[in-house]
Amino acid sequence: MNGRIRKPLQERSQESMIRILNAFEKLLRQRPYAMITIADIAKESSTGAGTIYARFDGKRSILLAVHARLRDRVRRYFRALFNPATDAAESLEAAIERVIRGMFAWHRRHLGIIKTSLILDDADIYEGISLSFRPYSDQMAILLQARMPSLSHEAARNTSIAILQITIAVLQQRVIFEDTAPIGHELSDEQVVRMLLAAALGQLSGL
Repeated sequence: MNGRIRKPLQERSQESMIRILNAFEKLLRQRPYAMITIADIAKESSTGAGTIYARFDGKRSILLAVHARLRDRVRRYFRALFNPATDAAESLEAAIERVIRGMFAWHRRHLGIIKTSLILDDADIYEGISLSFRPYSDQMAILLQARMPSLSHEAARNTSIAILQITIAVLQQRVIFEDTAPIGHELSDEQVVRMLLAAALGQLSGL
């Protein structure tokens, strides 16, 4: 990450870093990135500003560390979400709906971090997002084939990529703009889920 984060070596320093990251993540759930200051983070984390600058170059580097930590959580969350054995008896449509609702819930839960990450246009963050989701097209393909055995591996993988690209694009737009243009009007969360499900099933029609 270009040396913008200095990894702590001592246990006390590691505890301070965790408090800083927890504080920044909490503040991002409460207010926009631009309205958060180092002083706010210091107060929320019960840490001095000097301690923060000893570990980070500024807010952007703290965000990078928060995002890196979030990627560890996203791997565990999505590994379970895309597991084809989660409910072997569920239908293909139910499985896709479960995945979409799970992805939607994740974006909602981490809206502040995701929105800030996308708006900042940071190459490190974009690379991290890409790496976080790259393995799941293969897992989604396995999930589809488990419920639609007639699908070839190639068709399942291509369909999975299309479904995930559509879903992620809509959810990221929802996070940034809190709308789903160019539809032209506000949609409820449930309407967004239904729209994404219809689009996903459309990718499978005719296969």
